[in-house]
Amino acid sequence: MIEYFLPLLLLCVIQSGTPGPNNIMLTASGKNFGYLKTIPHMAGVVIGFLSLLVVLSLGLISIFITYPLFQTILQIMGSIYLLYLSHRIYNSYSSENNSRSKPITFLESSLFQYVNPKGVMMAITTISIYTDFKSFTFINSFIEGMIFILIAFTISNVFAVLTWTSVGVFLNNFIKSERSIKTFNGFMAILLVLTVIWINYEFYGT
Repeated sequence: MIEYFLPLLLLCVIQSGTPGPNNIMLTASGKNFGYLKTIPHMAGVVIGFLSLLVVLSLGLISIFITYPLFQTILQIMGSIYLLYLSHRIYNSYSSENNSRSKPITFLESSLFQYVNPKGVMMAITTISIYTDFKSFTFINSFIEGMIFILIAFTISNVFAVLTWTSVGVFLNNFIKSERSIKTFNGFMAILLVLTVIWINYEFYGT
């Protein structure tokens, strides 16, 4: 079991913990709205991604393989939505009324997982490798492999959302002035745009 689960868990931690759309937005939300108001966003990432894994395991992954155009459409939709979110992050502090826009909701965060290019590729790659019960003697079926994948991603995603939101909350101790807040939000928005460019380069450049 250790020979199977530890590499799986390590893969999930690396995929979930490295910078990406979810983690960039959580850091920005932690800074701009605080921990409590970011909880729905965090919960949406974790539960939304787990539901994506389940849906893919039920046959959507076969559709992606058979009809690559479908995945391309989701890629484009996700990229457009990420650009919208980068604009939303950039304008998350209004100097006119000295107020902040609303944080991303649980539903928005959950649904985003289905068009998040990085997340979809993470899910497809992990399912393809770690449900191969012919290669891994520890698991005897596709379902057993999916159970371990769900457990591993639950652990890694909870760790990732808590960590990146905490980074944002920590930064709030140093970023106080309106100018610094605008600079921070602008930087996070640029990071999100660069992430979109990188994901599409990886997707279409290979």
